[in-house]
Amino acid sequence: MSIFRTPLLRAILALLCLGLPPPGLTQVLPEAPWDDSPAPFVLRGEWIAVDEDRRIARGLHLEGASGFRVAGGRTLELQGPILGHPVDPLLPIPFWKLGGGHLELAGASATNGQIVLAEGSLGLAHESALGVPGNSLEMSAGTRLELRPGIRIGQAMQVRSADTARTPPAHWGLPPIAGLGAAAVWRVPAGEATWAGGIQTNAPIVKDGAGTLRLAGAGFSIDRDPLVLAQGGLHIGQLWWGPVLTRPGTVLSGTGQVDEARIAGLLSPGDTDQTGTLMIGQRLALLPGAQTRIRIDAGGQADRIWSFGTARLGGELAIEPVPGAWTPDRRWIIVQADGGLEYGADGGGDPVPGDGRYTRVVSALRYLDPVLDYGPTTVTLGLRHNTLGLNTADAAWRGALLDDSRFMRDAALAHTAGGRAWAQSWAANTGRQAAQGLPGDDRDTGGLQIGVSRAVGGQGALAVFGGAQDTRLATGPGAWPPAGTGAGGAYRLRDRSAHLGLGASLTRPGWHLTLGIAQSWHRAELSRQADPDEPSLRSRPAARLAQAWAQVAPERPLALGAWQWMPYAQAVWLRLHRPAVKESGGLAAVALEAAADHRWLGQVGVRIGRPWATPHGEARMTLELGVRRLWGGTVPSSVQAYRADPGRQFETGGLPLPRHALRLDLGVQAPVARSARIGFAYTGQHGAGQRQHGMWLGVTGSFR
Repeated sequence: MSIFRTPLLRAILALLCLGLPPPGLTQVLPEAPWDDSPAPFVLRGEWIAVDEDRRIARGLHLEGASGFRVAGGRTLELQGPILGHPVDPLLPIPFWKLGGGHLELAGASATNGQIVLAEGSLGLAHESALGVPGNSLEMSAGTRLELRPGIRIGQAMQVRSADTARTPPAHWGLPPIAGLGAAAVWRVPAGEATWAGGIQTNAPIVKDGAGTLRLAGAGFSIDRDPLVLAQGGLHIGQLWWGPVLTRPGTVLSGTGQVDEARIAGLLSPGDTDQTGTLMIGQRLALLPGAQTRIRIDAGGQADRIWSFGTARLGGELAIEPVPGAWTPDRRWIIVQADGGLEYGADGGGDPVPGDGRYTRVVSALRYLDPVLDYGPTTVTLGLRHNTLGLNTADAAWRGALLDDSRFMRDAALAHTAGGRAWAQSWAANTGRQAAQGLPGDDRDTGGLQIGVSRAVGGQGALAVFGGAQDTRLATGPGAWPPAGTGAGGAYRLRDRSAHLGLGASLTRPGWHLTLGIAQSWHRAELSRQADPDEPSLRSRPAARLAQAWAQVAPERPLALGAWQWMPYAQAVWLRLHRPAVKESGGLAAVALEAAADHRWLGQVGVRIGRPWATPHGEARMTLELGVRRLWGGTVPSSVQAYRADPGRQFETGGLPLPRHALRLDLGVQAPVARSARIGFAYTGQHGAGQRQHGMWLGVTGSFR
């Protein structure tokens, strides 16, 4: 009888080494329990081998100590509920995961007993996958635990080193477990998963996967083996009593306590949706490539790092303030080290390069500069406005008003001679290139002027006119410089204006003089962004533009064949006054002092015309060429202060006006009746990064 049993035992052991169930179990267990039959699959007191990818969609009943042995490279997924029916329901009986493959527990479990991850990997895709709340998970170094996004596991966990790992029951007749690694692996492939139970380990642990693992319970490393954050995020919600080492590209966050931390990735104290304090029991070391993120919330509270021992700082500090209860004198202690901050050159038993200070400090809001005060045990943060959030749209708008004043003036100059009424309209587009760190912009201008002139005496005329103009101005798609160093920001405004004016002309032998004065009243609606991620700031500035002009030309055109030449010279005085204005809408809102711009313009040119006869009178084709020069500053500027910090004033400018500009007009005028003429022309002006293209359309009626 003993001779018979010996070969049978050897055969069973051989089958076990191949990952197959022993012959005795195949007589008890169904050969193919993987179909979708509603009948439960019963695992009676032993384990079953899986040599290819399988899935159990129906319920699984366990009777006694049970387990699955999944061959390497294979996956078994248990989708249905797992029910435990031991001989004594109150007696905990373990459930084992063996083999180098992967077991996925995707359903709820009512088992009572410890789950032992002895080989391969185990996936938990259900919050009750580990059974009753009193159960626990024991995993060996060299195994991998995978947590699906969104789950929260409340049971305890114990991680054992390869030397102290448990072995399966001897009566199962399995070969010894070999090839376990030095560290256990926790993996969250994406999203966020939470382990809320207590953790005890005497082996190193590596967290990988792109997701974040939240440790909501207390964890202890008995032999102070490191927890290495290799990928993704790790959030400490309560306590991890052991060293934590992070690699580049990872995120360590939380409001709990870590015994010791050496950071090469991102350190982000606080919770996902609120600020908080992350505590360090002994020492914090930030490596040169590390990043630290400190947030300031809408209530004025800031994240904080508090070490009960020492701290050595380094790398980049990023401040993320949210506009809220902030004042210029507000200060926050963002780092506190009760054992002292380590300054000076690297040295000691655990050297960290640098001098113990942050090498770079940046702010998420481009118009606020962080200011750090390093003390013996604390680092204090303050915020200060810079020039990057100032309102440059105001100066850009005022420059546009000065430049577009020519339309009202030119319409009046063309019709001031006696004995006519006119209606003149215009439409133009102007593009200005980026300059001096400011974004370029684009504007559309359209207007209408109606006037009448009457002869006075034999050689003079008086005219009166009025009209309206509408201008839309906006920055282009390149308003935000890639490095975020440009002043101002994106803006958009609409200006509506009305104007009234008087004109006069006088003819003397050999020359003709035309004079005019006008004033326009402007009201704008302006919105701008001081930072790309913030809502718009709004204001409603107003302005008054006064101008006066004089033009001298020959009494009669100079004839050259069929062409007529008329040279001319102009002098223009401009004064633009913008009262004080205040913005609203955010922390970067400014108050602008009243501003006045005075400019002189001079222009010389020639009008070339060719007349021809029509049934209703003489028609004329005209070409005008001119050169304009500006006297006075080319950059309109404004004095302003942030409304949140009125004690500091800044002066900033807008896009420059062209010092010199070339003008070209080309059009035709023709009579449509004995006393009515219509004119249509192109007008263009170019200079110093500015190009303007427009059209004139007018109707003139003569009367005697």
